[in-house]
Amino acid sequence: MPKSNHKGISLKVQLYGLIILLTLLSFAGRLLISVDHTRDYLNEQMASHSQDAATSLGLSISPYMDDQNLVIADTMMAAIFDSGYYQSMKFVDINGVVKLNRENPKSVESVPAWFMHLFELTPPTGSSEVNDGWQIAGTLYVTSHPGVSYLQLWDYSIRAFSGSLAILAASLLFAYLILRMVLKPISTITAQADAVTKKQFIQNETFYWTKEVNVLALAINAMISNVQKTFESMTQHAETLTQDAYLDKLTKLGNRRAFESQFSAFQHDLEGHTDVYSIGLMTLPSLQSMNRDFGYQSGDDYVVQAVSILKSAIHDIEGAKVFRTAGGSFIFMLPCSIELCLEHVQQAYETLHAQNSSRYPEGFGQLVVTGFTHHDSISHLLSRLDTLITAETAQLGSGFNSDTFQSAAFEQGPALGLQDWSALIKDIIASGEIEFSFQPIKAANSINIIYNELFARFNHQGNLIANAQLFAMAERLNLTEELDKKLILALWSHIQNGLDKPIALNISRQSLHSDSFVTWLNDFMQDKQGQLDNLYFEVNETALIDNINSATAHINVFKSHGIKMCIERFGVSFSSFKYLRGLDIDFIKLDGSYIRDLMQNPDNNYFIQAVTQICHGLGIKVIACHVEDIESYKSVTELHCDACQGQFIQAPMKLSHDCLKSECNDFLNTLKYLKDC
Repeated sequence: MPKSNHKGISLKVQLYGLIILLTLLSFAGRLLISVDHTRDYLNEQMASHSQDAATSLGLSISPYMDDQNLVIADTMMAAIFDSGYYQSMKFVDINGVVKLNRENPKSVESVPAWFMHLFELTPPTGSSEVNDGWQIAGTLYVTSHPGVSYLQLWDYSIRAFSGSLAILAASLLFAYLILRMVLKPISTITAQADAVTKKQFIQNETFYWTKEVNVLALAINAMISNVQKTFESMTQHAETLTQDAYLDKLTKLGNRRAFESQFSAFQHDLEGHTDVYSIGLMTLPSLQSMNRDFGYQSGDDYVVQAVSILKSAIHDIEGAKVFRTAGGSFIFMLPCSIELCLEHVQQAYETLHAQNSSRYPEGFGQLVVTGFTHHDSISHLLSRLDTLITAETAQLGSGFNSDTFQSAAFEQGPALGLQDWSALIKDIIASGEIEFSFQPIKAANSINIIYNELFARFNHQGNLIANAQLFAMAERLNLTEELDKKLILALWSHIQNGLDKPIALNISRQSLHSDSFVTWLNDFMQDKQGQLDNLYFEVNETALIDNINSATAHINVFKSHGIKMCIERFGVSFSSFKYLRGLDIDFIKLDGSYIRDLMQNPDNNYFIQAVTQICHGLGIKVIACHVEDIESYKSVTELHCDACQGQFIQAPMKLSHDCLKSECNDFLNTLKYLKDC
């Protein structure tokens, strides 16, 4: 069940409770007053009855007050007393001596003792002076028996209780129907307001009979409409900034500036690792002649067709990026080694050459690829690619040559084939060890840690596996979902050993869109009974927008278990930010290219500012990653980013409880320095 973060008692419970309480008090009060009034009436009736009996009997026995005839008086008293309506009768002479006496027990079998104790009747005693000729012989005392009155009072109480109970039930039913008419619209309005927190702008056009509710509904609609207009306006502004600064208008690919920023981010990802990535160049040698001979529209169609071929070939490689760096030149980067992407690149090469015809005098397209590590500069790689194109050495065996750069699967060791990778990954899933490191994400201008991002390295038979190659091959073999499960289970073992800090894991594209993974996670979380309250998931933006509907549905399931969500590498896809509408996420993490390039490209300031305004309007916190120096830190805090991550904050550290509990002294000193400034 979803966890509720709402505090307090709901209006529905309060209203129903108030009505039930008032109705019960009214019921009890009305019943008590009615019964008490009846009791008073019966007491008065018994007083009148006893007095009348005393007066009548006193007159009847007055001729028989002498000692010889006293037996006759006693007989007359017994005759009246035996009727059963009297509790006691006694005659006391003027000397205080009881001459005649009759008494009945007080108990009544048909009436419960608790009722008689609760509504005790106090029948008064009637008295009459009895004369013996011209002298007073004594006083006759008559007390009515309360039994009949108790029976009458008990019967009346039962009837009154039944009637009041029926009125109570009818009142509660009527109150329920009225409250339902009032509260149902409020529930709808509450759901509408709650949808806004989930980035959904829903208008409620229903007219309600209750005036105040109708006014509230109209006010909520107006608020949501204004929020939506603001969101769309700011989104359009951010998209315009992105397109002007980073996008090629014809192909919607990143331009030269975007390529340089993304290349810097790629290299940053490679720092400290021996992973090898691939970079390629596609040129359209006949573009100039197409524009001259057939017009610019034909040239544009030529460009679009070539881009479509390239994108189609490398579409399955997660994290692949394509840029248009010049009119007929396109750079593509692949986060995997050449041997892992060779099949895709060769497909693109062959498809390009299949388009050769007389219409393209210099050929339809040329394509080369090479590998790079974090040591390679962008100028060196571009020069290498230009040399390969110029020398026409882009042919290997059947026509394609990928350059002789070699990448490695292990930090030490030979390249592996597809079957070898399959066996390796399955072995890792079954018995491989995981080494975790972490890097904190700290609130801006604060030492408070929002959460810690985990980085995993897989150890197989004493060798650390290169992550890029491992996940690229796992994606190709549909095994990343199993790797994600292994990571979650490994994290759970740390939590069982006392780890209680907020921890974030990156989940893959396959897991994000997999129904089987969501089912597994649902069972796993329910089994843990809330022991993973500090779990965060980070998902790549490009993986998320592959299928926004699937991602939205699965994110809602994650959120139902209290898992907080972050979109990482935000802005890298250059797509419309409108996909945020309807996504129940907590954080976005700006792509590192916007932060690392912040000092060289001031236009990034406008982009980041627009993003923070959009996200803050939707209740989403913005994280700036790759914060490597004090200038970048000061800039992102001035742009109202909510949190920061990077070497300047704290370098990744091996996971241990002591590290998570400690603070970064360098960061504390930096904060003090900033405050002094």
